[in-house]
Formats: sequence, C-alpha cells, structure tokens
Amino acid sequence: MTLIDERPAESGARPLSAPERKARRRKLFTWLLPAIGVALIAGLFVLTQSLLAGGLGQAREPLPEEVSANNTTQFTEAGTSYAVQFQVVTLNLTDVPMAADQLGMPANGQSVIAPGYGFLDTTFYVGEGGGLNGQGYFTEMMSSVTATTENGVVQRFDMARSPVGWAEFPSAMRAVETGAVAFGWAIDPADIDAFASETAEAVRQGQPSSWEISAANAMGVPVSGLVQCTGDGMCTLSYSVDVSGQGAGR
Repeated sequence: MTLIDERPAESGARPLSAPERKARRRKLFTWLLPAIGVALIAGLFVLTQSLLAGGLGQAREPLPEEVSANNTTQFTEAGTSYAVQFQVVTLNLTDVPMAADQLGMPANGQSVIAPGYGFLDTTFYVGEGGGLNGQGYFTEMMSSVTATTENGVVQRFDMARSPVGWAEFPSAMRAVETGAVAFGWAIDPADIDAFASETAEAVRQGQPSSWEISAANAMGVPVSGLVQCTGDGMCTLSYSVDVSGQGAGR
C-alpha cells in the first residue's frame, strides 16, 4: 500500500481513476521537489556559515616551524604544508647571505613549494629603497617557489608565474615590463616587440622559444628573468633571486 493511491476510500467516495491518480502524483511532486531543493540550499548555507565562523579559509597564526620570527616561510615539511594550504610565501631578504638552517634546509639541497592548484601569493622584502617606488618589496602570484642551498648557504630562490596561453601573451609581457621597473632590467619596448615577433614565428612552426633577461640589482639583490614558451604558445615568466651575497652590489 502506498500513501498516494492505495488509501482506503472515504465513505461514499468513488475510487480514483488511473489518470486522476497520475494527476495527483504530478501535483504532489510539483511542490515536493522544490521544497527539498530549498531545504538543501538552506542547510548548505547554514553549514558554510558555521565553517567560516570556525575559521575555514582564514589564515591562522603560523607556528615557528612554518614561518620564522622574521616572517620567512620555512622550506620544511611543515612550512611547505602551511604555504600550500594558505597559498602564501614570504621571504625576508634584508640580511643576505642566509644560512641554510634559516629556512630549515640542509647544507646542500633544493626544496620546492608548489600547490597542486591555485597560486602562491609570494612576497620578498629587501628593506626600504629598492623595488617599485622604493617600497623595498616585490609581490606576485607564483605557481612555484624553489630554494637552493650549497655549502650551508642559501644560493637563490627561483619563482615561476603560472603559464599563460598565446591569447594572454601580452599579460606576460606586461609582467616583464613590471620587472624592468622593479629590478632594473635593461630592456625596452623594442626588446619586447622583437621577442613577440620571434615567439609568434616559433609558434607558427611549433617550436619553443625563450628569452633570458640578465640580472639587475635595483632591488638590492640580483634578480634575473627567463621567459619560456612552448611550441603551442604556453609562456612562463620565471624570476631567479640571487641571495648568495656574491653579486648584490649593495
């Protein structure tokens, strides 16, 4: 027996025909399904608000093994997990060279922070007077940040922006222009136009292309650039920050 069509008929009431039972079921579902949908949406809203109130999506105060006291991301397992979870990397470069253990790294090694999705809001700080408008820091959304150590000293940080397709090639070149201002790269619009033409021809032939940008010291530490494009036009701008103290010119 079902609740809809097999209830005992009320006294004096005639049994419903098949079309009438079908119409009754259709009427029931016209309001029942929307009601269930509204209830699910309301429940999801309440759950989301509860999670947000509990701190979901908000960066908590990092532990010392995640971010050091001078606000430098640690390239340890704990530091990497924190950086990936909250998608942020900070590097205090006011005093270089840096000992490897200042990053929680071995004397000789390499450690990569790279989320499986999204970006790393990456900032490195060198003190007032360098970089854009003398602010002393540079910030960019990166897809990965790599630290390399040798003989107990941090040698460099390599940072890569997310690859962009050929349709977004101008945005990569705008990032190069920003680098020219922030780091003092010796490039001009003619250099950018030449690389754009070279890359366009390479893409037509399905060949890769690249542009190495020599290091400059306007930031207080040498920063070089590298643009790499695949044969199908995916281009990545990378930065290499030399913190070995051998060529800072400070």
